[in-house]
Amino acid sequence: MPNDHQRFTGINLNGPGQHGQGTWKALCGTANDEIVEIFYQVTNKIPTDIDLGQARWLLGASQWYGEQIRCPTFNDYAAWLLKEHAANPSPTPDHPQNGLRHDWRTATAAWLYPGDPSYWIASHRMMLWDSQKIARYLALPEIAPTTHVMICLNTGQRREVFEKPFDGLRHPDTVRAVFQQVIEADKAPIAFCVSQEFFVQALDGIHRKLLEYLEESTRLVADLCHMALPMRELGDIYGGREMDKRNDLFKAMRKGAPNLPLAEHERSLEQIPVSDFRDVGGTIISGLQTGFGTPTGGENRPADQITHGDHTYDGACGFIASNKERMDHYVTSRHILESHVNAVFEHSLPRVYAGQMWKPTRTLAHAQARGKKLLQHGAAFDLSAGVADA
Repeated sequence: MPNDHQRFTGINLNGPGQHGQGTWKALCGTANDEIVEIFYQVTNKIPTDIDLGQARWLLGASQWYGEQIRCPTFNDYAAWLLKEHAANPSPTPDHPQNGLRHDWRTATAAWLYPGDPSYWIASHRMMLWDSQKIARYLALPEIAPTTHVMICLNTGQRREVFEKPFDGLRHPDTVRAVFQQVIEADKAPIAFCVSQEFFVQALDGIHRKLLEYLEESTRLVADLCHMALPMRELGDIYGGREMDKRNDLFKAMRKGAPNLPLAEHERSLEQIPVSDFRDVGGTIISGLQTGFGTPTGGENRPADQITHGDHTYDGACGFIASNKERMDHYVTSRHILESHVNAVFEHSLPRVYAGQMWKPTRTLAHAQARGKKLLQHGAAFDLSAGVADA
């Protein structure tokens, strides 16, 4: 029969020579969520493995070595942590924790990462997370090195990516609080105004309502982000026969945010129509998607050649380079007066969990190698795997 400290620490509860989790698992869960939340509330940081080990020691593991329990309850641990933190404050960072200080023209972000179903496609779920979960997400090893984070303001219901309904314009304080937390974590938000699901489910597919939401959404966060885009894969909603409506979207966003860079995300291997930005003004961004299964290319190998519509490309690299060359020509010929930036928003899909429905997949390391190649062939920055051009 295990004694009290074994029940608490979980030591040897699975038999001789084995280390179970016992009551510790019941109290803290496999991820030690209670400790993480207490530590974050007191220090505004995510605990390291050393911090978690220290917490376990204070809360009962010390008894295994014949020492008394320093903190019998979680409230005692919070009080100890508060006192310890006050006595040993963290050193002042070399730079202010203000994500808007980053240069968006060299942005890095990991839209589809990390490879964990609990954080899968955070952009379309973050508005319903509490501040502790957002903090844990921002501290993940796949996210921590990046400079930017994508956030959707208005979401609908989409089971396969765990998206749940949220109306940002009805909860503006929540929207601004989430954006501000990301900024204070030294990352700059990128605003998705609406998800496709929100447009269909909440706005009934009505164009006029969408324009209202785009204008007001960009106005709401214009001072808290580096760029905004209307929705993912615009061509799914407005195809080639609705070019005036596509242009309407960006004009509405420009009304809401006169100086904010505006981006367009399209479907796989679809170049950005220059007419979408007609008379929009300011800075415009091609947020390209290369197709997850498209060869990387860039070596002029026949095996990497792909054909999409009337165009043939040297893999994803050729597609990225072609969009840049075409848009650069429109700018230099004064066909458009906007300033254009070519970027890659989506090129790789991570391994998330066994049996996932999305394929093909890459490891983060492979995705970053692919992203670096795309940066060398005409992409200014990478919002898919969070890679920078060294």
